[in-house]
Amino acid sequence: MAKFVSVFISATYRRLIAALVWVLIFVGILALAGGYALHKTASIAQAETDHATEQFTQLRTNLFETFDLMHARVTAAPCSPAFLEQLRRIAYLPDGLNEFLYAPGGKAQCSINRSAFEQPVDFGQPDIDAHGERGIALWIDRDLSFLGLAGEKGTFALSEPFVAVVPPQRVSLRAPDWLAMELILLAADGRWFHREGVAGVYERWLAGPDFAGLGGGRIRTFACDPGGVHCIAGEANLVAIMQSARGAIALVVLGAGLIAAWGSGRVIRMIARHWSLEARFRRHLDASSIVCAYQPVMHLDSGEIVGCEVLARWRDVDDSVVFPDRFIDIVKRHGLTVELTRLVAERACEELSRTVPPDRRLQVSFNVFPRDLDCARLLRVFSGFVAQPDRFDLVLEIIESDEMPANAQGEIEALRRAGVRTYIDDFGTGYSNMQNLAALSVDGVKLDRAFAMAPDNSMMAQMLRHAVEMIQATGRVMVVEGVETAERLALLRSMQARIDLVQGYHIARPLDIAAFAAFLKPGAAAHLAGEGIGALQARLRDRIQGGQIAV
Repeated sequence: MAKFVSVFISATYRRLIAALVWVLIFVGILALAGGYALHKTASIAQAETDHATEQFTQLRTNLFETFDLMHARVTAAPCSPAFLEQLRRIAYLPDGLNEFLYAPGGKAQCSINRSAFEQPVDFGQPDIDAHGERGIALWIDRDLSFLGLAGEKGTFALSEPFVAVVPPQRVSLRAPDWLAMELILLAADGRWFHREGVAGVYERWLAGPDFAGLGGGRIRTFACDPGGVHCIAGEANLVAIMQSARGAIALVVLGAGLIAAWGSGRVIRMIARHWSLEARFRRHLDASSIVCAYQPVMHLDSGEIVGCEVLARWRDVDDSVVFPDRFIDIVKRHGLTVELTRLVAERACEELSRTVPPDRRLQVSFNVFPRDLDCARLLRVFSGFVAQPDRFDLVLEIIESDEMPANAQGEIEALRRAGVRTYIDDFGTGYSNMQNLAALSVDGVKLDRAFAMAPDNSMMAQMLRHAVEMIQATGRVMVVEGVETAERLALLRSMQARIDLVQGYHIARPLDIAAFAAFLKPGAAAHLAGEGIGALQARLRDRIQGGQIAV
């Protein structure tokens, strides 16, 4: 899960996600546009094919009506003068059918123009057997010489016992350049006959008529007249369509790219907001995400470890540990100061109570915000420590990141009555330090690390001595943090003014609970009283490299 989440947190992965989202949107738009274009092309091609078959619908209607008239009106004896006269009257109708024969069983005995043949003309086996609602059989492209029309051909349509000679049709297959069509006559048994248009279209339709196949870059259509005899197969050439629509395609591609850029930007901004440190911190600030680090606090004169400052860390959703400098502003902006302090206090109380020997009394310091300086509320937050006065001396270090509230003095006194001491943290920075030192009856003062490691002969180094003397004059406990070298520790010890407590990397880095418990064992603290500190730090180096010490 942590590895999966890291994909959304990492800036590098976000750029890859942005590229992927762009590709997906771009391809999706092109797919939608392409799908719409294919659907539209298929609809147009089918409409053109359907339209081309309409002319045969009229021919079929005319043929049926003619046969109906012959069956109804031609009642005289076959091939008699009256019979032929009745046929001629029907031939006079303006329906394009002018030659009729009497041909029972497909053997012509007479026609309008020939009262009788010397021998019946046998048409042979029909090309298309009688089928459909009228049972009409067809002989396709037969020679009409026996009718005195040498060199001419026609199609015989038989509706027993009459035959209508259908002359060659003027078929209009006009269509867009990208659409090829072929007219066929289709028999009930599947046999077919090419009549007009582009040969081979129907064969390819038989090989792959479905739209999904696209038949090698072509959309195929098919339509027949109501009798299913005259059919037209269509074939739209997609390559030709794309060549003719190059401008429109370029605009679609450009538009897809712009929309994809806009969409991917929106998606990435949504991901960035959802997976920003601020959003992650607010969603996952709970007891399981809090990590406590314990920085030992040493009595300057004796070298004894007398306590620790509890420092808050936050475990991100990708399992990385985040330091306060990255989330403290989020805490303040969203009013989470009390909640963070409560979670840290509860975690520290559980770990220290479980790990530190019961007979080892320990001063435990926590940072608190001025806005949270409320005795009743703080006693609830730190109830676990307050309930163990024989084991823990609770110290609240007031961070001077904000101005002190007007009721600060009363709350400090109430906390003292409850057994909780207060210090001014980071003296030398923040709001009105001198005024707070004079106005508030705090129990101690912690000098900012900028004083502790100020270069010799610098203005800050001179101010360190003055600050120490001034704090000593107030009689308050004095703590110096940020002690990082043996030389600076020796300098603090050499001062005439009394410094009570020190902390810093030279003494120990912030440790996890196991490393801190080991640090408190007899013998470890003894090395802090002099030159032995280097040896202790060397032993702890292995724990640092092993990841047991929180930095």
